Amino acid sequence: EKDLIHRSVSGLRSRKSSFTILCSLRCLPVGAAASRYSHRLLSSVSAAKRGTPAGVREHPEIVRVIMSSMQQQPQPPSSSSSSSSSCSQEEAMTDIEDLHHEALLRGDTTYQDPKTGFTVFTELSHLRRGKCCGNVCRHCPYGFSNVKAEKNSTPRPAKVQSGDMESIQLLLKRIQDESTSYYDQTRIIDTNDDVASNNIESVPGKGGRHGGKLTHKNVPYTRGGDTGTSQLFTGERRSKTDDAFEAMGTVDELCTIVGTVHAELTHALSESSPSSIKYSYGELPEWLLDTMSRLFDIGSHIAKPVKIIHDDDDEDDENDKEERFRADGVGGGFDEEHIQILEDWVDVMTEALPELDSFVLPTGGKASAQLHVARTVCRRAERRIVGLVRSGVCDPNAMRYINRLSDFFFTAARWTNFCEGREEIQYRRHERGAKQRNRVIVNLNHEDDTP
Repeated sequence: EKDLIHRSVSGLRSRKSSFTILCSLRCLPVGAAASRYSHRLLSSVSAAKRGTPAGVREHPEIVRVIMSSMQQQPQPPSSSSSSSSSCSQEEAMTDIEDLHHEALLRGDTTYQDPKTGFTVFTELSHLRRGKCCGNVCRHCPYGFSNVKAEKNSTPRPAKVQSGDMESIQLLLKRIQDESTSYYDQTRIIDTNDDVASNNIESVPGKGGRHGGKLTHKNVPYTRGGDTGTSQLFTGERRSKTDDAFEAMGTVDELCTIVGTVHAELTHALSESSPSSIKYSYGELPEWLLDTMSRLFDIGSHIAKPVKIIHDDDDEDDENDKEERFRADGVGGGFDEEHIQILEDWVDVMTEALPELDSFVLPTGGKASAQLHVARTVCRRAERRIVGLVRSGVCDPNAMRYINRLSDFFFTAARWTNFCEGREEIQYRRHERGAKQRNRVIVNLNHEDDTP
C-alpha cells in the first residue's frame, strides 16, 4: 500500500484522479467511488500541509505517508527552466481516459477537454445515436466505420458494429449497470461521511439528462450557458453573439411562427362544420409540418460547421464542395431536393389564385397575417445565413431553401385568404396613369376589383 501511495503522489499533486492506484488500496472504497475519494484525499493533504487537524482526522495514515513522500520529492526547477516545466505540468494535468471513464460512470454524454476547452462526446452519446457519424470522434465505439478512407489515418478496433442495435443496447446496458453501481457506492460513502452530512446541504441536480433537484427526468436546463457561451455540435463553445448562434436563433424563431400558423389552421378546421366552411386548406397544414422539420435540419447543420480548408488553388472544385456538404441526417449538409418540393407546392397554390402583378398588404385572416410575419423573419434568417455560406462553413443549399421558403410563405398567405373566402387588399393604382397608388380590394374567388 505504501508503494502504491508513493506512486500516486505525482498524480495527486497534479489533481489526477489516479483510478487504478486508488482503487487498489484496501483502506479506500473499491471501485469507481475511489475517484471521488481522491479529491477528498487531496484536500486532506492540503489541510495537513497547513496544519489543519481536520485533514489529519479524515485519512490519518494515508496523509502521513503522502506527506512523508512529498518531502522526498525533488525541488521545483529553477526559474531558468520554468517554461519547460510548465509545459510538462500541463501535459500531466489530466488523463483523458480517466475523464472519459468518470463521465461514463456519471452517465454523462459529454465532458470538457481541459486543454482545448472543447466539449467532447462520450461513448454513451455515440451509442445512443446508433451509428458512426463519420467525423473521427475521439471515443467512437464503431471503429470509424463511416469515416472516409483519406480521413481515417488511425483505424481503431470497433467495440460494436455501426447500426447493430441489438449489440448497441447490450453495451449501453453494461455502461448503465456500471453507472448504477458507482452511484450506489457514492451514496454509501456520503451516508457514512460525517463531515459531508453535517456541512453540505441538498445540492440542486446537475440538469440535462441527469435531472434536477426535484426530478430524475431529463430537464431542459444545464447551466452551461450561464456565462454567455453555448456549445456547437462539434463540441466547440462560442459566445452566444457568434454569427452561427445568431443564424440558429433566427431559424428557431421562424420555426415557432410556423408552428403558430399550423395551430391556427388546425383550430380553424376543428371549429368549423362542413356546412359552415366553403374551402379546406388542402395539404397546407401537412406542408407546414414538413417545413418545420426542414428548419430543424438547417439548425442542426448550422450547429455543425465544417472546418474551413484554405486552398491555394483559386478554382472552386464543385465536387469537393458537394463532398464537404453531404446530407447525412446528422447535420452534415442539406438535401437540395427539398427546394424543388417547395417550388412544386408554390405552383399548386398559385394555380388556384388570381394572377398577381402588384404588391399585397399583409392583411386577412389570422393565419394569413402570421404567414406574412413568417415571410419577413425568413428573410432575416436568410441574411444571417449568407455570411456563413460565404465563409465556407454552411451548405449553399440551406440558403437556397430559406430563400425559396419566403416565397412559399407569401403564396401560402394568399392561399389561406382564398380558402377562407376573404378578400385580398392589393397596393396599386386604381387606373393607369393615376398619380398615387392606393388600396385595391380584390375578391380572390371572383377577381372583382373594388377601390
